[in-house]
Amino acid sequence: MDLEECRREIDVLDRDLTKILERRMQVVAEVAAYKKEHHMEIYDPRRERQVLDKIANLTVQKELSPYLRRIYQCIMDESKKYEREHMGL
Repeated sequence: MDLEECRREIDVLDRDLTKILERRMQVVAEVAAYKKEHHMEIYDPRRERQVLDKIANLTVQKELSPYLRRIYQCIMDESKKYEREHMGL
């Protein structure tokens, strides 16, 4: 594959990822509403560890696992910020 083909494929993947991440953030807003209604904390370290471990286990190319864990940590950090905003904190 040449550089332009790679870039076109990345563009398609970015479009798909954006849709998926946008949907994920919509669900995060629902989680925030639930947590606010039930007086729950935003940060749940046990849940965060579970998600990161799940991602590591889902990764087929194990050498990518640390990169994907860091990407998901960023996603979760931004999700927590979004939750705080939706909870008015």
